[in-house]
Amino acid sequence: MPLENGPREKLLKEGPQSLGTEELIAILLRTGTKNKDVLTVAKEIYERHGKSLYKLSRATIQDLKKVKGLGMVKIVTLLAALEIAKRLVKEEIRNTEKSLSSPEHVFQYCLDMQNLPQEVVRVIFLDSKLKIIGSSDISKGTLTTSIVHPRDVFREAILRNAHGVIIVHNHPSGDPTPSEDDVEITKRIIEAGKLLGITVHDHVVIGNTYYSIMQRLRQ
Repeated sequence: MPLENGPREKLLKEGPQSLGTEELIAILLRTGTKNKDVLTVAKEIYERHGKSLYKLSRATIQDLKKVKGLGMVKIVTLLAALEIAKRLVKEEIRNTEKSLSSPEHVFQYCLDMQNLPQEVVRVIFLDSKLKIIGSSDISKGTLTTSIVHPRDVFREAILRNAHGVIIVHNHPSGDPTPSEDDVEITKRIIEAGKLLGITVHDHVVIGNTYYSIMQRLRQ
């Protein structure tokens, strides 16, 4: 199906919200291959990544090269669009009245951590209304292990006069289930925060999805 008579025309007539995800991908790709129309190529890309934009956003150039007929121009266009989407989510969360009031918001704000090849610990600094006043990556570990100490968490929080913090770290494996060490260090950081008058609102582990250690501790 020629793009002019397909998704692009549909978007012009009915608006972008009327298109399915595969159709939107097709518009970014613009053309198909000799043997496949652009919608077929878009469908293949989407299905290769479990019909998940989260998973597609983690794809590398090498991953996308495996799709027959997907040249470098198409790959760069697709990756650029996905990066814009990530930054839009961050901007919306920064400006929303809801702030980082749930683990899901934290997950959306830290989507970039899904692509990191090693564990990284990030601290998000909050004011009294849970508004973001800054963030800092305080520790980088190996493929499976990161090291963080309470003093590293709170040093910058004190300088920023933060009322609270949210700790985030990623699991490169994609499984967000916390280890026992993750849970124990969270407990120590919470207690240290109480002494300093800084609330630890959560510790969220980022993988293919997310896991809230604070919700586990409340059970």
